[in-house]
Amino acid sequence: MGKQILIIDDDLLIRQLLYNYLNTAYDIELKNDGHQALKWLKDGNKPDLILLDVEMPEMNGRVFIRRIKTSPLHNDIPIIIVSGSNSNLLRNSFLKAGAADFIVKPFQQDILNETINNVLNKKLGI
Repeated sequence: MGKQILIIDDDLLIRQLLYNYLNTAYDIELKNDGHQALKWLKDGNKPDLILLDVEMPEMNGRVFIRRIKTSPLHNDIPIIIVSGSNSNLLRNSFLKAGAADFIVKPFQQDILNETINNVLNKKLGI
C-alpha cells in the first residue's frame, strides 16, 4: 500500500479535482468537514498527509488544525492548507499553527505534486 492522503474540503468539485490529480500515486480518503475527518482519525486511521481547506461549515480549518496539533496520536501528521485566500496573514497564521505548507486555490497540478513531495520528503528526512 502506498502513501495515504486525507483530503478535507466541503467543496465537492475541489475534492473530486484533488482525487483525480492524486489517486494514481496515493491512497486517498475524502471527508467534507473536520468532524468527519476527526471521527475517521479517532477510528484508528493515520494518513501520511492531510490536505485541509480553511473555510468549512461546522468545523473550519483553524479549529481542525488546533485539534490535530494537540493530539499526541496525530500531531506528527503534516498538513498542507489549501485555501482560496492568498493572504500572507492567513498563510503565516496557519504556518505558526503547525501547517507544513500552504497552497492557494486555484492551483496547478504540478505545484500541488511538488508541494506534497516536498512535505512528505521532509517528514522522512530526505
